Amino acid sequence: MKPHWYDPIVKFWTRHISLTIDEAPHRDHLALERTFLGYLRTSLQFAMTGVIIAQLFTLQRSINPSPTFGFHKLGTPLAAIFVGLAILVLLIGAFRVWKQQNAMVRGKIYSGGWEISTIMLLSLTLTLALFGLVLAVDMLKEL
Repeated sequence: MKPHWYDPIVKFWTRHISLTIDEAPHRDHLALERTFLGYLRTSLQFAMTGVIIAQLFTLQRSINPSPTFGFHKLGTPLAAIFVGLAILVLLIGAFRVWKQQNAMVRGKIYSGGWEISTIMLLSLTLTLALFGLVLAVDMLKEL
C-alpha cells in the first residue's frame, strides 16, 4: 500500500483523539472526564473572581481617589491576573487529562504530579497577595 501525505494525521487522530475502549475501563475514562470538569470548575471560579474584583474595585471609588494606589487603580490589573490564572488552570487541566488519557491507552496511570501543586501554590500566592493589597489600600484610606 502506497503511503499518503495524511497518514501521520490519521495515526495521531486514532491514537490521541478518537479512542475506542473496551467495556471494562469505561469507568476510568468517565473518571478522567470528571477530573477535567473539576479543572474546568476551578478555572471558572478564578474567572468569576476576576470579574467580581473588576466590578467591586471599580465601585469602591472614594471622594479623593489616590492617582497611584487605590481600589479603583488595582481593580483592572488584579482582575486580569485572575482571568489569566483561570486560563492557565484550564490549560494545565487539559494537559493533564491528555497525559492521563495517553497513559490509560498504554495501560498505565499517573498519580500526583506537578500540576496539582502548581495550581495550589498559584492560587494560595494570589489569594494572599490580594488579601495584602486590600489591607494596604484600606489602611491607606484611613490615613
